[in-house]
Amino acid sequence: MDASRFISSGLIEAYVSGLATSNEIQELERGMTQYPEVAAAVNDCQLDMEQYVTLQSKTPPAELKQRIFHIIINEETARENGAFEEPVTDEFPETRTYVSSAWRWVAAAAIVLLLGSLWYNYVFYGQANDYKGRYEALLSTHNTLATQSDGYRTRIEQMEQSIDLMKNPAMKAVKMPGTKPFPTALATVYWNQQSKEVFIMVNNLPEPAADKQYQLWAIVDGKPVDMGVFEMSNPHELLQKMKSIDNAEMFAITLEKKGGSPVPTLDQMYVAGKAS
Repeated sequence: MDASRFISSGLIEAYVSGLATSNEIQELERGMTQYPEVAAAVNDCQLDMEQYVTLQSKTPPAELKQRIFHIIINEETARENGAFEEPVTDEFPETRTYVSSAWRWVAAAAIVLLLGSLWYNYVFYGQANDYKGRYEALLSTHNTLATQSDGYRTRIEQMEQSIDLMKNPAMKAVKMPGTKPFPTALATVYWNQQSKEVFIMVNNLPEPAADKQYQLWAIVDGKPVDMGVFEMSNPHELLQKMKSIDNAEMFAITLEKKGGSPVPTLDQMYVAGKAS
């Protein structure tokens, strides 16, 4: 993985927020060692997170701190004035020992710090969830783009293969214009007269009904020869391979029931063209 992929993958955000797996941590740390710009991006992300947490943090309510201090002060004042006495009875004859005021102030400070810590943890936890959501969204987008990229690559390869076939000097192109009932229809047969391979390219044929299918025919010695049926579902596939043939005087396409017919339906002949 190069530096730009590290930076755009969302792995840095997961690393900084503590959501990365051990494998992802190892991979990113190797990237930080290998690419200075990746290490800089990690440092920037850490600073951004710290600044955001600082901006979003909330101080505990002032009245809560004052209330704690007020309780402690009143209790100490009562003890000094002798107004705060816990009687010793026969039932509880033991001596009462009270915590010193210094420790009470320490306890109060600890409570205040605890409250602040709770607020900080709350904010940071929210930020961690936010980064996790962003990381998952980035990962989903990355996977979608990768799938789309694979699809485009496959289509390009199919088109390149088709173009290479058409450029072959042994390949003969047979234009098949529309018949009188279907004047706008058009298709082309590519016939390799050395290998005898035949390919069909649909230029303009209407989409057939679900129970219908186009069928290619070769006319040999005045008789139709079945060359197979073909699909219309993949517009990115320029050429579809049909059955091979040695000689042909003409080629034609008819619309038949799905799966093809042993003989052509002449009133459903969409295109036809001479091979000579």
